[in-house]
Amino acid sequence: CPTCTGLGAQLKVDPDLILPNKKLSILEFSRLTGISRDNLRFYDRIGLLCPEQRGENNYRYYARHQLNSAYLIGSLRLLEVGLEDIRHYSAGRTPERMLALFARQEERIQAEIARLRETSEIMKLRASLAREALAHADGEVLVEERPRERIFLCPPPPEGMSDEESESFAYEYAAGKGIHAGYPAGVLATPSGGGWAYRLYFKTGGRRGNAWKPAGRYAVAYGRSIPDDFERAWAGLHAFLASRSLRPTGSAYGELLLDELSVQDTGDYFGRLEVPVTVDSCLERGI
Repeated sequence: CPTCTGLGAQLKVDPDLILPNKKLSILEFSRLTGISRDNLRFYDRIGLLCPEQRGENNYRYYARHQLNSAYLIGSLRLLEVGLEDIRHYSAGRTPERMLALFARQEERIQAEIARLRETSEIMKLRASLAREALAHADGEVLVEERPRERIFLCPPPPEGMSDEESESFAYEYAAGKGIHAGYPAGVLATPSGGGWAYRLYFKTGGRRGNAWKPAGRYAVAYGRSIPDDFERAWAGLHAFLASRSLRPTGSAYGELLLDELSVQDTGDYFGRLEVPVTVDSCLERGI
């Protein structure tokens, strides 16, 4: 059926319209409830909300007490409650059934609020990454203090998995823990046996994280090869560390700041590689 046009509008209503015994025309009733006349006619046809009487001209006239039913119907329709559910309730209203109905709708409302908050959080995280990308040039490297950050770290993938299989494994694991796939993802790279061991993580903005990216001084490299071409990006960052008498003190973190959500071509993807560092006293003394 057509949807309601909205409720609770700020209306300047003639006081005569709300007299207890006054019958309201369909136009007056529509103005008071915010439900369109087309919807009121439809509700009449299906027996959901019928006017209290018909005039000699067959015009519909509603009673003042029917406003409560109209408000309830309109509110439930805005919550996308089905007409059959509304009609079923309206056919046998009791305080107990009203309380049960309201409890169910409250659950839906709270779930929708949580979904909207999560969407807002994801948008803010994505916007923050994009602003950071726009503030730095391809090939730029710097050293700066970074705050501690809560992340959701996925377990290492089983041995023998390809890169694509490992990524799918991580996303499936995160989904099973209630982590929305829209959160920005990153790669934790840890030295292992002369190479690197990789684990995917999600920037959850502090929600349901299971690990911390530690605070401290980081060397940060920006570029279009990050983090997809990790080895190349690390080689450039490692050369920068040596030139500044710095040495890494932990795992490296690679993140895409601009991806398919913000740029048209994959060649414009832009990322960041960072690693916690300290001054290497031996290099500083030339040993």
